[in-house]
Amino acid sequence: MIFRRIETFAVFVVMACVLLHAMPVFAQQGKASPGTAGDPLEKFLHQYVEHAGLPGGVVAIGYDQGNVRYAATGYPSVQPDRGMTRDRQFYIGSLTKMMTAVVTLQLASEKRIDLSDKIGKFLPKEYEGRIANADSATIRDLLRNSSGIPDYLDGEFFFQLVGRDPQHGWRNVELLPLIADREAYFEPGKNYAPSNSNFILLGVMIEAVEGDHIEAIFNRRIFEPAEMINTSFGRYPRPDLLARGFDDADGDGKLEDVTDYDVGDQLADGGVISTAEDMVKFARALFVNGVLLGPNALERATTDTIFAGDGSYGYGLMIGSSDWGPVWGHDGIYFGYSAEFSWFPDQNTVVVFLANGRALNEVPSVTSMLMTGLFGKPE
Repeated sequence: MIFRRIETFAVFVVMACVLLHAMPVFAQQGKASPGTAGDPLEKFLHQYVEHAGLPGGVVAIGYDQGNVRYAATGYPSVQPDRGMTRDRQFYIGSLTKMMTAVVTLQLASEKRIDLSDKIGKFLPKEYEGRIANADSATIRDLLRNSSGIPDYLDGEFFFQLVGRDPQHGWRNVELLPLIADREAYFEPGKNYAPSNSNFILLGVMIEAVEGDHIEAIFNRRIFEPAEMINTSFGRYPRPDLLARGFDDADGDGKLEDVTDYDVGDQLADGGVISTAEDMVKFARALFVNGVLLGPNALERATTDTIFAGDGSYGYGLMIGSSDWGPVWGHDGIYFGYSAEFSWFPDQNTVVVFLANGRALNEVPSVTSMLMTGLFGKPE
């Protein structure tokens, strides 16, 4: 295993060096055709997916001038005669949290809510006094993962429920019993702890304020304005474009098809499905064109942060640094899927990676391996 990791790293370094010289040549205006046999990005992605033990994946790189570069490799299903294509949909997992934060900030900008409001104000009456910190944690605390509210995914109870009813169609409000009657992690605002419950509760708040279903709200406020035509929440029957998701469900070291398990199709912490192309559109609508948020809201989302170990956490955004400057975004995991979204504000460049599995072998992130190829050697 040690040799495997050294070998893998060496392959990635070589590919990154190739990309350093070749990537700009392959950038195209607006959109790019599928990679050819000599495409360095395609070669890199193939090596990455192979060493990670993933079924397949798609990467998109949106450049400053509006160019987008794509690569796809592997398979979207168990049928080996069907290669992965860039238009495939994937669950994006916690990348959904960025969208939930956007809608929350839109409501705040419209004076429908205040970020200093306590989240308990928006919960059903029967949960009054039952959810730890709900009467003291603000919406801002939830956005920054600093509420201290326990994560409903702690333990195996939720997944036991999924096993009993794989196509339940979970709604945000239905998870309140899994959050209630548990001890807080800490006093609100005093620390950072990632908790999916924060974004479930924000989802409950959003639906209560808007008086509508979460998907209709996101359609109206994000997907349609950003022209994300292949983005939605999960649903049954599964869309034809959705790549089948694979995971080691029984711990035997092998991947099984888990696509038909609903572990959060309609949930505000991770239920969105999207394409690499649409996630590039999301980046531009959020960070470049001002379609989704005004400059003041965006500045607050990326500067009102709390220390989170290797970096900081803003409003539904991981705020980090690199040798090339700041990087904002999120990573995501869903049952059978994984995702990366990284925005480099100094370069106006986004990197999106979507996969229909979770890595069986230890590998760096796709984004970290591409940065030298994208931006050159750091000064």
